Amino acid sequence: MSDTFDRARALEENLARQIEAIRASDVKITLLVPTCTAMIGVVAALLRSADLGALPTAYVLLSTIPIVVAYAFMALSVIPRLRGQRSESLVFFGGIAAQDAAEFRARALALTPEAYLADLAEQCHAAAGIARTKYRHGRHAYLAFFLALPFWALAIYLLSHPI
Repeated sequence: MSDTFDRARALEENLARQIEAIRASDVKITLLVPTCTAMIGVVAALLRSADLGALPTAYVLLSTIPIVVAYAFMALSVIPRLRGQRSESLVFFGGIAAQDAAEFRARALALTPEAYLADLAEQCHAAAGIARTKYRHGRHAYLAFFLALPFWALAIYLLSHPI
């Protein structure tokens, strides 16, 4: 029995790490959203009073397009991906909520250690996939953001100091 508890504890810790990785990815995105919004706001404010020439327009576009791409990747990162989850899971919140309370209670009380370990393992795998996808989308969002920065700085300079 101790071996089962040890394996369950290891899988529970693994699942906690996967969930923490998901949370960390979300935190990174929450830092990027207001920054990109402020960048767009500054450009919009300066555009109102700017005399647009070809060069400032080019830099505005070269900075705005990657910021829009960053927003797209931010959106992909924060949208939960729950497909593929087993609806009968006793670990995943969606599986638990899909059952009425009496059904969940009966299934939880009848759960074998092997079935619990299998459910935990599946949830660890699903959470790892979500974390990987979130990090990939977050990485692309930050790459687009960093690509926009020099063009944004030049656009701001040219919009506030006409040639």
